[in-house]
Amino acid sequence: MQLITASKAIEILKNQKINIAFLDVRERKQYVQGFAFGSINCPLPHLKKKITDLVPNLNTHIVFIGVKNISKIKKNLSSLKYKNTYLIKNDYQAWKSSKYPYWAGEYTQSKAFGEWIEVTSSVHNLFPKELKKIHDKEHDYLQIDARPRKEFEKFSLPYSEQCSGGELPCFINNKKNLNKDYIVHCAGRTRSIIAYQTLKDFNFKNKKYVLNGGTQNWVLNGYERKFKNKSKIRSTQVNIKNDLKLAKKIAIKFKIPKYQSKITDPQYHYFQLNSEIKNFKKIKGWKQVNATTLVQNTDKFIASTQTKIFIFSNIPTSAVFSVIWLRRMGYDAIWQVKNPAKMKKTYLVTKPDPTYFFPKRHLGNKSHSRGYLNWEHSLIPTLKKWGCKQPWVSARNNNLKKVKHTIYKVYKKFK
Repeated sequence: MQLITASKAIEILKNQKINIAFLDVRERKQYVQGFAFGSINCPLPHLKKKITDLVPNLNTHIVFIGVKNISKIKKNLSSLKYKNTYLIKNDYQAWKSSKYPYWAGEYTQSKAFGEWIEVTSSVHNLFPKELKKIHDKEHDYLQIDARPRKEFEKFSLPYSEQCSGGELPCFINNKKNLNKDYIVHCAGRTRSIIAYQTLKDFNFKNKKYVLNGGTQNWVLNGYERKFKNKSKIRSTQVNIKNDLKLAKKIAIKFKIPKYQSKITDPQYHYFQLNSEIKNFKKIKGWKQVNATTLVQNTDKFIASTQTKIFIFSNIPTSAVFSVIWLRRMGYDAIWQVKNPAKMKKTYLVTKPDPTYFFPKRHLGNKSHSRGYLNWEHSLIPTLKKWGCKQPWVSARNNNLKKVKHTIYKVYKKFK
């Protein structure tokens, strides 16, 4: 392991020729209050077990920050075979004094990416007072909570049906739902923006709206949420043949890579997407994850910039959804079309992270809700302040054949 200056770290982080991972080893509660752009939280006590999930490729150049004692990192990596590891000398003191990119929050890069989609797309926003007027009269809108089932069943809005964003194309593409107009929401902003754009991506022509600010903005406007909901997502009629036909059509539209053969290289990422619509057999050696969670909590699962990411789902449109969004974010995601091979890879069980950033925002605390929504709005202006005017490809760009990770684009501006 090399001890390097903050400026040397910048040279590594903007080098597009190498695969990079930037890991912050502080405890999560401290990390979310402020961290270097692009750094992924991997707390020191869990580093040895967690790093192989986040960084499967042993040739990755891994830059560490968040600890001053190099021996603490070395001790955790001693039995592993990573070939290129670095620790920033003088830690965050050096980083901040050099005025390198630094921000705060939970899943910040994924949230900023969601905000970018709104900036570069034509999102039709609906505000809480407008939605309340629709509720107060007879209507035929299909109102969709685009969060995973467990979140929906804690709280949602009156009239909402649940479908996690990654399964929206499958959910919509049937006779029951195909001819309706749609209102999508989440608890805040970005998952509903992703859901809205997904309906556009998959060529659903119906009228569609995003509830601006989701359940938090609903509460801020003085309206009541609905608690203890029961998702009916299991009643969705699935036609896998039609779903595969749609998936192939959209894959061609966006020029995403597909893989037909079976692959077992342990230095890649492998994700099998959990379906909330229907139970499917789990494939050994493939990490189980919800498609929406993978896209909006990406730094929980992926830390390196160029490692190949194979995505498989028994519901093909869900796999295509994930590949499209990951490639828009700059990751080398690939659609594994056919049933993949079993592998010996094992993974840590992924548990929900405690909420430390505006932690009472989902408990009806208006101050926390307002603070969180304002924070989401601030993310794109922050990137622009750093000189990065185009951190990701535009939502209007259908050519995802080539990708470049945002970390290279941001640090390109710094010396």
